[in-house]
Amino acid sequence: MKIDRISDTDYRLYIFADKIDKDIVSDEIKKIVKKLQKKLKLRGFYKVITSLKDCGLFLQLVKIEDSFYRDTLDLRIVFEDDLNVYFKTNDYFIVDCSNIIRYFDENYYALVDDSFEKIIEKVEFGDFVFGSDVDEMLNYSLVL
Repeated sequence: MKIDRISDTDYRLYIFADKIDKDIVSDEIKKIVKKLQKKLKLRGFYKVITSLKDCGLFLQLVKIEDSFYRDTLDLRIVFEDDLNVYFKTNDYFIVDCSNIIRYFDENYYALVDDSFEKIIEKVEFGDFVFGSDVDEMLNYSLVL
């Protein structure tokens, strides 16, 4: 599991999983977030943007409301099947075996797709980028 803090209240999570049953993925997400509740100091109402890929589960926790939630946690899970997820690193040789590589702002971005299995053991050398962060990169990046 890899956790990236976006802001004081928002997080991105990557959970490595070989096979996740799509029928019970909502229950699994709830269990995972509840386990992280104290560690990440989560309280309030969160939207959990979810993308299930072959190499794992990608979650973005976005806090929506906290005024009515003192010490509780409520989740709204949203599945986005067409969400583009990229792996960002400053070392080209980590992502050189990927199908699609982009260069932007002194970093290399590899599309997380079927070929991503080759670099799964190197995830500690970069970050996963998805959601609104991808838009600027796609507009101004170079395809290598």
